[in-house]
Amino acid sequence: MLIVGVVVVGLVLVAVFRSVQFAQGIEAQRRQLLAVQASGPVDIAALPDLVRAFAERNGGRRGGPETMVMQQQAEMRLAPDQAYFELAAEQVFATRRPGFVWQARGKMASVVPVSVVDSYVDGIGTLEARVGGVLTVAQSVGPETARGEAMRYLAELPFNPDAILNAPDLHWEQVDADTVAVSLETIGGLARVLLHFDAAGDVIAASAADRPRDVDGTTVPTPWLGHFSSYDVIGGYRLPLTAEVAWQLPAGEFVYWRGHITAFGAE
Repeated sequence: MLIVGVVVVGLVLVAVFRSVQFAQGIEAQRRQLLAVQASGPVDIAALPDLVRAFAERNGGRRGGPETMVMQQQAEMRLAPDQAYFELAAEQVFATRRPGFVWQARGKMASVVPVSVVDSYVDGIGTLEARVGGVLTVAQSVGPETARGEAMRYLAELPFNPDAILNAPDLHWEQVDADTVAVSLETIGGLARVLLHFDAAGDVIAASAADRPRDVDGTTVPTPWLGHFSSYDVIGGYRLPLTAEVAWQLPAGEFVYWRGHITAFGAE
């Protein structure tokens, strides 16, 4: 019995250590995100009129906060035939040098605790999911992950109007009357996303033809789409409070995340 007890105590200590280590890693990413925010000025006159008007109307301003924090309540699933599980998430956005840290906690099948971190910091993309903060069940790093996470940052610019006016690394191109492309160079190549505007000048969708998707350990470029709705004022900004994202698969659209913002403000 003594041996069993020692083993149990040892396993508990290992679990606690790995959980603390995971939390410390997330905090280190947040600190690094803050540390790299110095940047040069943005040529506002070079922005497409549609983009500049969107940012200014929704609260963006030159010299605004370097980072913003968003709280979310969301649902997520890992495959088209799986049920959604609920998540509570917090995301830190950068407004100068592109980057974010998203951390979420939830329970799969209502009982299995899951912790997830998704990030793009100082040009490095990371995705890691753990059960109980201990057992790693998914992990992704490398050039393609960096490009995919940079594409997420670009697609979420409707939540981040200050970045539109303060991030000089973003490259903008007017595609047609209601579509603008925004791109960013990464270690995995060019990350490029289309932002789609409605007649009122609000971004209602973001899309990419080739966002990297992991399929059994292999990265497959896959069409991807995000929808934005329910614009309202929160934390002094006018933002789309509801969103969902989906892969465009041969079998049809696979919505894997959907949620809404519950709080927003400067870090």
